[in-house]
Amino acid sequence: MKYEIDMAGLYNPDDLYDRLEEYIELPEYFGRNLDALHDVFSEIAEETEFIFTNVQEAEVMMSKYMRNFKRMCDALQKENTHLHFAFQA
Repeated sequence: MKYEIDMAGLYNPDDLYDRLEEYIELPEYFGRNLDALHDVFSEIAEETEFIFTNVQEAEVMMSKYMRNFKRMCDALQKENTHLHFAFQA
């Protein structure tokens, strides 16, 4: 599975979770935080690639969150060989 997720116009973490829900099914009990997102992504058992495009604005508007989000994605790639993440300007 391959997802190309446009991050243009995302100004806060809730915007990101709303956008992710357009592409992937998040559980009803999803906590809308990085720990909960880590758990959802950890359960993926098939080859899956997430390409996040137009990340520049999100990196400016929520710089600390984006650093943590990218760190989480990097760690997930190491934990779950089925996952691949890319970030594009």
